[in-house]
Amino acid sequence: MLLPIAGAALISLVFSGCRGQKSTEPPIQPIQNMVEQTSYGPQSKNEFFKDGLAYRAPVSGTVAQGEERTNKPLYFGQESDSTDQNPKWVKKIPIKLNDKVLQLGQEKYNIYCATCHGPAGNSDGPVTQRSGGAIRPANIHDADKINLADGKIYDAVRNGVNNWNMPGFAAQMTVEERWAVVAYVRALQISRTAKTENVPEDVKAKNGWSNKK
Repeated sequence: MLLPIAGAALISLVFSGCRGQKSTEPPIQPIQNMVEQTSYGPQSKNEFFKDGLAYRAPVSGTVAQGEERTNKPLYFGQESDSTDQNPKWVKKIPIKLNDKVLQLGQEKYNIYCATCHGPAGNSDGPVTQRSGGAIRPANIHDADKINLADGKIYDAVRNGVNNWNMPGFAAQMTVEERWAVVAYVRALQISRTAKTENVPEDVKAKNGWSNKK
């Protein structure tokens, strides 16, 4: 008779720690060592391992999820054989360009770049105007900026320039968004230098330019 009663009491005790509603009271924890475990800081000792270190280095070749950045041209704007001492910037944007990408680039440019460089890239954004010209960012239509490699412009968007006088926007923009900004900057530059023969025939026909020089 006592055995069933004791069993029922034990079951009740175990399940009393499993609540179906919120409570400020701590649950009953029959197996304490599953909750109270020894923890180590990254620089602390752990005699369990031969080297005595609590911190365990990742297995060689391990890459964190989302950080498999082996495509150097895409992620860094540099050629595959580029080095930190001798960077070789890619000359061609490594993503497929279309109207959607340019629209994305325009959107991000207007958010992060136009405040200083101006909506058309003339170095006349609100920051420049409010400073009375004391703050003068680059004019993207200057010859030296037109001659920059696409990868170098991407690097400026990603990491900033001049000791962060222009900040980098790696945290604010994805890889695709940064390249989209590069594409839009190129579109702004082309808008100043393009000739009629550079306009696609279907666009010229649509606008009645077919017979214009």
